[in-house]
Amino acid sequence: MSGNRNGKSGLFWTPRGGNNAADIWASCHTFSSVCENAETGETERATVIVDMGQHEVPRDFAAGRFDKVVPALDDCLNVPGQTAPETPAAAIFLTHCHSDHIAGVYEYLHMGAKLPDIYGSRHTLNVLKKGLIDNGFSPSQWPEMKMLHAGDAVKIGNMTVEAFPASHSVPGCFSFKISDPNGAIFHSGDTKADETSFLGRGVDLNACKKIGKNGGVDLMTFDATATHLKGHATYESEVFDTYKLLFQKHKDKQIVAVLPAAHMERLASVVSAAAAAGKNVIVNGGAFMESNVLALPLSGYDLHRKCPDIKIAGANGGLDPKTAVTITTGIYMEPASPFIRRLTGEKSDFPLEKDAVVITPTSGDKNEKLQFFLKKDQFSTLTVVTGDQYPRLYGSGHAQTDDFVKIANNINPRTVAPIHCSREKADVLNALATRYGFQTLPDYPHNGSTVAVDRQGCRIVSEKSPNWFGLTHGRNADGSIATAFVKTSDNGYSCPAGKDLLMMRQQRASQKIADWRRKHVRPVSLIDRRKHER
Repeated sequence: MSGNRNGKSGLFWTPRGGNNAADIWASCHTFSSVCENAETGETERATVIVDMGQHEVPRDFAAGRFDKVVPALDDCLNVPGQTAPETPAAAIFLTHCHSDHIAGVYEYLHMGAKLPDIYGSRHTLNVLKKGLIDNGFSPSQWPEMKMLHAGDAVKIGNMTVEAFPASHSVPGCFSFKISDPNGAIFHSGDTKADETSFLGRGVDLNACKKIGKNGGVDLMTFDATATHLKGHATYESEVFDTYKLLFQKHKDKQIVAVLPAAHMERLASVVSAAAAAGKNVIVNGGAFMESNVLALPLSGYDLHRKCPDIKIAGANGGLDPKTAVTITTGIYMEPASPFIRRLTGEKSDFPLEKDAVVITPTSGDKNEKLQFFLKKDQFSTLTVVTGDQYPRLYGSGHAQTDDFVKIANNINPRTVAPIHCSREKADVLNALATRYGFQTLPDYPHNGSTVAVDRQGCRIVSEKSPNWFGLTHGRNADGSIATAFVKTSDNGYSCPAGKDLLMMRQQRASQKIADWRRKHVRPVSLIDRRKHER
């Protein structure tokens, strides 16, 4: 069991992935409860896993040796060829359906691991099921899946895990409050303080306020992906208003709205804006986007019912693209995007008028290659609208400064710790939390660190370099997937190693001493110093 092996009571949090040195991939956390039974005197232990993500860019790990990379969880999961854990995890809880939070489930099944029950929203579990099918697993091989609703509480040993609605870029997102007799932790998952949604529901600040009124929590682990940005992450209501304005402004031209394939919250906002502007919608974004759209009604989200006054159809649905809004993909120049295939001259039936208006909600990220590609002379007749011209086109799914302050003031945590971030962004969140009166940990809780919550407060009790599983996939003669995997070291992915780690700790110690002196040592004037020197 991660977190504590010395028998001391406490609630223990260990980030296993996502608290990296330089990026945010492979989100995964373990929470372990160690309690002494008052009647028997025996020590009772329980562990849950929150999210099981994969590294989204495995070529950046270990010189690209592996097809897939996931955090090593053999200390709490039964993995073939590894030592059996003393206390296997009793459950897996999923915050939402993005692959950097759930795709590790597929890889552990490929390794032959036995997984405990998996809890998540209806939408998250539907996406997970589709991924299991795509990975060649029959339903008989699936782990048990249990649907959660906002407000549900699940008892795992001495722990209680409560689900709270979170606002991100997909429906069915959760934050979790995890508590036991030792203390309580609020784990934000990917979130922002947006109460608006054109698909499901946004964050519930009233529910957060109830946590604060009931004494708050000892620790809040919070999404630090974008808290270095001022203001708030654009609300879906603001996105709606901007698209509606543009649809009305360019009502007499073909409009192409380019979106990330999996951002169904944003797609719902754009469809709703088209309905408000009286325009039909064509969804022509390729297989990945279409599968996400088809999954919505299975999860209880019906865009046709939400927008009954317009028609919503696929590429071959008979709607005229000259008078409709066409929603497509390609912000990152994905080669499978029908729109990108049309732009690059490959065979594509994507209709594109010479004077079409292309709306691409770019944020300036270097990976958003479409905005640069469209600057070529051959596209000079197109009207290209970007996030630089209309900032409210782009809405991050991650909390910014004002989002953090709003959520934290409602939750009322004693201590704040960053998740889903790099070391640099963790430092920014810590400074922000300190500025608003919240305690922070003395160091960045990188992957492998363990934080204890007990009557003494919150503190880091262990800083280890984590391990990972690297997987390579091939094909058996019958076409099934053949998987080989090895446990590999961190190689500095989560934290510096060797001399770099020692130097970093020495620098931190020196900084702490300097900070203490500034606070507690009386300044000496220049005159006094000169007297002393004489």
